[in-house]
Amino acid sequence: MGSNDEYYVDLEALDTVGRKLNGVLRAMTEAKSKAGHSTYLPAGTLGNGFREEEELRRAHDEMKAFMDDEILKKLADLVDDLSQKTAKTKDAYHDREYDVHNALNPGGK
Repeated sequence: MGSNDEYYVDLEALDTVGRKLNGVLRAMTEAKSKAGHSTYLPAGTLGNGFREEEELRRAHDEMKAFMDDEILKKLADLVDDLSQKTAKTKDAYHDREYDVHNALNPGGK
């Protein structure tokens, strides 16, 4: 690399990534809420008078709790973390660009 090489960070692209990650997070929250309220299996839904009916409902409840607590929560936390880090990175690059601009243009020139 020569000494005249430059780098460029597309701040708009970072901003777009942040907005998309926030959209994913909102969609996940809506899906989690919908799944939590729309997948209830009341007694008798799967039939009556056989032992496996209760076992199936219990297994359903356990899997639903596992999905909510283990998978969806961790995934939402990961997306939120990435969103926050993207915003911090964008802000840091923006601040550096501002500093460099001011350093190269003293007095607002």
